[in-house]
Amino acid sequence: MMNTKLLIPAEKLYFIALFGVVFSVMTVSFSASAFGLPSVVGNLLTGLALLCSFVTVVVLIIDVFKNNVPGKYLWTLGFLFTAGITGLFYLRSRSRYSKSS
Repeated sequence: MMNTKLLIPAEKLYFIALFGVVFSVMTVSFSASAFGLPSVVGNLLTGLALLCSFVTVVVLIIDVFKNNVPGKYLWTLGFLFTAGITGLFYLRSRSRYSKSS
């Protein structure tokens, strides 16, 4: 069991991280106008995706340091460089990392 709880419940954080990853990749790879959406919607989705990635990174960095997870500096770098992707990986196995500390 983890020493402390997440600032946001894990189920909601999964959704936030997944939203950030999916729409960050989609808005960089595809134009919103290709789907018949105005460019304002594409800009809004990009902004929301960045906000979701930022929230995910902040919550998980706080969690890693509060729980004194081994390799916390490497986790922090991973969160900062890849945001939601590393966040999803960490959330999936979060309880296992605290047992080794």
